[in-house]
Amino acid sequence: MERTLPGTFGPSPPGRAAAAARAALAGLFGDVLDLLLPGRCAVCAAGCRAPLCDACLARCAAPAGPACLACGAPFTRAARAGGCGRCARFGRPFAFGTAVGLWRYRGTVRALVHAFKYGGRADVLRPLGVRLAAEARCVALAAGRPLVVAVPARRASRRRRGYDQARELAVGLARAARLPFEAGALVRRRQGGAQAGSSRHRRRAQAAAAFRARPARVLGRRVLLVDDVLSTGATADACARALLLAGARRVDVVALAT
Repeated sequence: MERTLPGTFGPSPPGRAAAAARAALAGLFGDVLDLLLPGRCAVCAAGCRAPLCDACLARCAAPAGPACLACGAPFTRAARAGGCGRCARFGRPFAFGTAVGLWRYRGTVRALVHAFKYGGRADVLRPLGVRLAAEARCVALAAGRPLVVAVPARRASRRRRGYDQARELAVGLARAARLPFEAGALVRRRQGGAQAGSSRHRRRAQAAAAFRARPARVLGRRVLLVDDVLSTGATADACARALLLAGARRVDVVALAT
């Protein structure tokens, strides 16, 4: 069943309130908000209608090719001879088929991610999902109308932020690509701690058995799993395993950054 949802990166309280207002009213008023609450770049705070001003957008670099066909990690010169470093560190084949990331997680892109994860900039997420849907590698994965599913945030994170960033990205992507989005296909079975700064072994342990998928919503479907950042791949792998266990035919991953 198709379901759709109706400078600085730490904004001051007025800026945070404006960002929250934009996110809450976007579905009702659309572009009229640009007249009432002028936008600003999520990184440098310059006035603009897009999530990022032109200067900051120009500093968002795609992963340098060639990239791993399995996890999407860019090959460094040192790793080319020995294969993908991320896959080798993970220690076993990933459960998902392939993964792609729009941008490399560094510099401006890191500041952008911090803006919506810690700075209240929920208003940028659906436009970023639209940009993600236009990426050529994502367009290829969207062939055949897969079901779009988001990596669910922890309950504590949703309460603190007031939104689920991966879900908002997924909604923007699904709408732009005209793909079905299933909000309840994947749920967290337990609430693990934050992974930022954790070792890869701890991340893998935290992710193991943390997710449950609902067979009635994914059985026989190809799934496009959406997340904000793909780092070690442990969370995406755990989500993919849960989806496949529930009967999904295949799972591929798209992320804003890697």
